[in-house]
Amino acid sequence: MKIGIFGGSFDPVHLGHIWTARSVLQELGLDKLFMVVAANPPHKADQGRLPGNIRLRMVEAAMHNEPKIFASDVELKREGKSFTVDTVNAFKKQYRGAKLHLIVGGDMLENFPTWREPAAILSMAKLVAVTRPDEQRDMRALADSISSQLGGSVILSSFTGPDVSSTEIRRRMNEALPVDTMVARPTELYMYENALYMPQEIADIRSRLSRILKKRRLSHTMLTACEAVKLACRYGADPKKARLAAVLHDCVKLPNKELIAFCEQNCYDLTDDERENPYLIHARLGAVLAEQDYGVADPEVLMAIRNHTLGRVGMSMLEKIIYVADKIEPSRDYEGLDEIRELAYKDIDGAMLLVMQHSAEYTAASGRAVNPSTASVMEYLQNEINNNKEIH
Repeated sequence: MKIGIFGGSFDPVHLGHIWTARSVLQELGLDKLFMVVAANPPHKADQGRLPGNIRLRMVEAAMHNEPKIFASDVELKREGKSFTVDTVNAFKKQYRGAKLHLIVGGDMLENFPTWREPAAILSMAKLVAVTRPDEQRDMRALADSISSQLGGSVILSSFTGPDVSSTEIRRRMNEALPVDTMVARPTELYMYENALYMPQEIADIRSRLSRILKKRRLSHTMLTACEAVKLACRYGADPKKARLAAVLHDCVKLPNKELIAFCEQNCYDLTDDERENPYLIHARLGAVLAEQDYGVADPEVLMAIRNHTLGRVGMSMLEKIIYVADKIEPSRDYEGLDEIRELAYKDIDGAMLLVMQHSAEYTAASGRAVNPSTASVMEYLQNEINNNKEIH
């Protein structure tokens, strides 16, 4: 059996890591490859690294559809600083008789002789240095030198995958910028669901919501933020405002009876429409509590929260984004959704109109009255679509 050992902080794991693992797996004909999540690497200072168990979950999520690549917590289980020689030795004991391959980035090759017991590592495993094709000529001499000094075998593996940086991903998550081209989809969703690498304000809001909302509703909330950020960047809206509005859009999503009771206890007047259709309450009330309890002062954000259920005539782009993001976030699943998702990134008005048409048809088929404002909003959206066609 041939086994690959690929260690790293994976903070977070990204497509560069995944491509590297796939490339080496195929090139060397490995039977299994383990992505070993580092606990406390001796050559790196801890600069706010996420806890190991969270980084492990992200790797596990990314490897969900990779039949030969697995996340490993072998270093997380050890106490104190973690040395590669100990990790390789652990795999040697677990997989007796297997041919081990230790995978490292080409940039680590120069310092390899300074690692703890490098000769012992090479006695147990082949060292695989992953480099770009244009770097291999320079690396070959270094690889030969290491083999000559320490014994063992050093293999150069060619890598032509994406150039991705974990640092850049963390920056983009903090700044509410899309990362979908940098990480695997399951990792992206995990980061959003858990508010990873986001400003403390957003993490604190999520923490408060986790005590109010059911797990599924909380997941929906954070995934709406994921979609809202991408839509905001697509249409030139402020992605930070979109993220904030999305995270708070369901901040009082409670069962109907509890919503009515809450309003009565806190002297919030309800309209006749809201009493007949209590599901409408949470949007208006959410905007009130976002301002009073969460300190949101931005009127554009508050309007986006208030109008994410029914919409309104004259909506801002941010309002439309939150409305649509709420309906198409990744955990949603209903008939016609694929068409709406595809349209959302081409024509936000068209996507919103299609959502409202589907909703009106469903409501009518259920024997319930369609909200009176819906027709006006749909007419407004159709006019917006027609005007845009004339402009273009």
